[in-house]
Amino acid sequence: MKTIEQLIILSTLLAVCINPKINAQNSRKELSLSPLFTDHMVLQQKNMNPIWGMASGGAEIKVTASWGETAKTRANSNGKWQTKLNTPVYGGPYFIRIESGDDQIVLNKVLIGEVWLASGQSNMEWKMNHCSGCIDNQDEEIANANYPAIRMFKVPMDLSGKKINNQKWEQANPQNVVDFSATAYFFARELHQKMDIPIGIINTSWGGTRVEAWTSPKKLNELGPTNHIKHQEEDVYETSIEKSIRYNDSVVLINEKNFGFKMLEFPFYKEEVEKKWHEYDFKDQNFSEVDFNDAQWNKINLYPDFEDNLFFENLYSKNQSVLEDGTVWFRTKFDVQDPFVKYNLIFSKGIDDFDQTFINGQNIGNTFLHLDERNYAIPLGLLKKKNNVLAVRLTDFMWGGGFRGPAYILSANDSIALPFSDFKYKHQAIITNGYLMVHNYNEEDLQKKIINGENKFLKAYVLNDPNEYSILYHRMLKPTIPYGIKGVIWYQGEANVGNYEEYTVLLDGMINDWRSHWNDDFSFYFAQIAPFIYSTSEISQGLRDAQRKILNVTPKTGMAILLDIGEENDIHPHNKQDVGKRLALLALNKDYGFDLVDSGPLYLNHYVKNEYIEISFDHIGSGLFAKDKLEGFEIAGADGVFYPANAQIKDNKVHLYSERVIKPINVRYGWKNYFEATLFNKEGLPASSFSSSD
Repeated sequence: MKTIEQLIILSTLLAVCINPKINAQNSRKELSLSPLFTDHMVLQQKNMNPIWGMASGGAEIKVTASWGETAKTRANSNGKWQTKLNTPVYGGPYFIRIESGDDQIVLNKVLIGEVWLASGQSNMEWKMNHCSGCIDNQDEEIANANYPAIRMFKVPMDLSGKKINNQKWEQANPQNVVDFSATAYFFARELHQKMDIPIGIINTSWGGTRVEAWTSPKKLNELGPTNHIKHQEEDVYETSIEKSIRYNDSVVLINEKNFGFKMLEFPFYKEEVEKKWHEYDFKDQNFSEVDFNDAQWNKINLYPDFEDNLFFENLYSKNQSVLEDGTVWFRTKFDVQDPFVKYNLIFSKGIDDFDQTFINGQNIGNTFLHLDERNYAIPLGLLKKKNNVLAVRLTDFMWGGGFRGPAYILSANDSIALPFSDFKYKHQAIITNGYLMVHNYNEEDLQKKIINGENKFLKAYVLNDPNEYSILYHRMLKPTIPYGIKGVIWYQGEANVGNYEEYTVLLDGMINDWRSHWNDDFSFYFAQIAPFIYSTSEISQGLRDAQRKILNVTPKTGMAILLDIGEENDIHPHNKQDVGKRLALLALNKDYGFDLVDSGPLYLNHYVKNEYIEISFDHIGSGLFAKDKLEGFEIAGADGVFYPANAQIKDNKVHLYSERVIKPINVRYGWKNYFEATLFNKEGLPASSFSSSD
């Protein structure tokens, strides 16, 4: 039996022989297609698939597929047209011809298979080569990505809607896969390997975005957490952007006149920042030098709560908020025991957003990724025993930035803490919503002229904020509707930790919203956010529990539990393979008829029996299993105070007991920001964290 890859090669050769015109698209005049329809596309099998585009007003459009189906329609007075094309069982490659008068478009190497939409924030956006070593076995995975029947279309992170016109479907090979969503690729690979059919992925995701941005205005107006604001149902982006640009042009002129410094355009997207970085002159060439005189720089006075991290918000008060986004230099000194051994500089928990890091005047690190831990090797011979100088140029371009965790110098036999209270700092540039102003003021002039001056520094309007209500629904999701899909995979939630109490309502609303716009009750599977340290004021376990509750509220949903793959200091777990596989388990079991255990244990109920609690779980598979010691369970009585409980598995239930709680009422498990799973089913899938109390 030939594999689908062999059939693709044979069928392509036959198609070229039979139809020599198949390799060339004819000129596109009035006739055009939605950008989603390109060569190498995948269409949902056994489905009436919508196809749409533009033509002359009232023109007739004929769509002919090489598998024998034909569809006809007419463009409306505005030139818009849409029809539906019936697809057979999986196979291909095929071609599709779209004709209108003398205009013709031919789509080549089209496959029929299973199509899934992938969406969410950075953990879905995360590419196979997002950074070096960001994915487990990254180099090997990329080198072995030879799956011509797996294809992906990436909706670009672009609110203007222009870049999507240059996108196309890409086959999974070592050259293309580097730009694939890692989670979505591993999901597609698992489906393809299990079923040997083509898999298409439409990836529309954007890092750092909240669920409210992905939901239509109509739905937001219906939901309790968001109906206090009247959301305009039409897409007003183009109109509002024009007004904002005019306003910003005025702001630039006024600030330049008032302060005498040039305001330069600064990209909103971090990938573009890295490309343009060399163009900016921060007027700081000597700040990293050993003999630079930093006597006039500011000393840091930190509250005890901030000794383990340092954010710009700690340095500036609320009335100085204009200084919270921009570039700040930091300097400190340190000694080492033996300068001739190998040392590394560690910024645990990462830096937000970008840094250029120097030791004794030499650049040892240059990173344009936020949050990720920095681990910079210090070249041998660079250090001296006394008075080494660490200098860091740290740039935050939105939403708070700084050092997210402790800094230290590490060798095999030595660990040297670098307390932030010993750092000096100097503010060097302001970034405001797409503009950079390098000011080079000292602290006294900064306060006098920018903060307390007669002429206030004016902030530009946000031109490309992906977190505005409904902005991503309009600009990232709508272009994909109503492309024929089997279902959706979703990895998002980190940006909603701050309003976790509302998340169950918000995500349920978004799922129903999307289904209504597709007019399809498709499957919706999501990844539970992985454990991460967060800050002490954030309750990410509450968000995880809000996700768990979706399963009892919203039909045809499933959750991939990730309680065992979180990384304490990295919000982006490197193990994207298991994320994709666990999402695929849900699809294989629920959509494709495989008899599989598709989830780890989920809390069902508990009963109080004398002085202990007995907990029952769904999805126990072949039975409950404890990895090492069963930890993370807590119980509480009427006072609501939780205490650690002794836990053991009996008859595939968990029994809990604590001497400190005589009459237990509630139970919870894994109720921390960062927690490593201890309870699994024997299939190796972890139980979700949960709390029985609201």
